[in-house]
Amino acid sequence: MQDCQVVKKKKKKMSKKAKRRLFLVIVLAIIILICAYYFKIVCPIVISLSEERVRSIATSTISKVVGDVMMDENLKYEDLVHITYQTNTNKVELIEVDTVKVNVIIREITKRVQEDFNTLGKEGIQISLGTFTGIPFLFGLGPDISIKLVPVGTVNTVVDSQFKEAGINQTIHKLYFTVSSVIGMVLPAMTQNFTTELDVLLCESIIVGEIPDVYLKGGLI
Repeated sequence: MQDCQVVKKKKKKMSKKAKRRLFLVIVLAIIILICAYYFKIVCPIVISLSEERVRSIATSTISKVVGDVMMDENLKYEDLVHITYQTNTNKVELIEVDTVKVNVIIREITKRVQEDFNTLGKEGIQISLGTFTGIPFLFGLGPDISIKLVPVGTVNTVVDSQFKEAGINQTIHKLYFTVSSVIGMVLPAMTQNFTTELDVLLCESIIVGEIPDVYLKGGLI
């Protein structure tokens, strides 16, 4: 009788161990499923809904900085581009860009954009808690969660020039630059980067006279 009781107790002990193992397996499976759901379903939805907002914020920041700098400098086309005509003709002999002034403007714009992006990173963007469920009808519901934005690398600025025919012996000359930046959106356990590029017109004017093909084909800057 005593031997039978010992065997029953051992079976009960083994049963408890099995239950604990089963419990741990279930908990582990739930954690894996939650992680998979978060990375495969939630993150792509949050990124998709936030991408437009992040790009809009970056673009408006760049536009504002460019407007402020151009207003402060108050430069005209003649201040940046010098045109020389052949003697007693309407043929353009030389078109020169004042690279010193242009570089000063570019450096100032790049510096201010970088500073504004650093400030923007501290403010971040707000995403509702319901969006993180991945369930469409809960998007926009619940309290807002602040998502941090961080500038990745430095702001890059490339200057370029464009000529376009506007009539007989008339050519539109545009001097513009492209500002590109990368903004990182920091989500729990991952970071998503968004690249933003914005073409900004620096100045333009109509040049009257024949322009050498070397300029029309580009290569002024």
